[in-house]
Amino acid sequence: LGTHLQTFRKELDSLARMLPQVSVILSVLAVLILFYGWFGVVVFYDSEQGRRDFSNLIEGCWTMWICVTTANYPDVMMPSYNDNRLAGLFFVTYMI
Repeated sequence: LGTHLQTFRKELDSLARMLPQVSVILSVLAVLILFYGWFGVVVFYDSEQGRRDFSNLIEGCWTMWICVTTANYPDVMMPSYNDNRLAGLFFVTYMI
């Protein structure tokens, strides 16, 4: 048990040293999601995609989070892409 606790303590210290670097990356990701969520609300205003996925800022950020996890990325992108091919540019720049 003593060796397991020492190993656990080492891993915990390593995690504590790594947190500042990870927090910077997560902050950039949060700003990116917020910006594209807002931009999606503006771009898809008064469209079917806007009413369904970008009705407000919270919904837009949630939609962008879904795209980050790539869980339902085609379900989010394809309806607007089928309506207007330039909408694909919005989603492609987000994924890059």
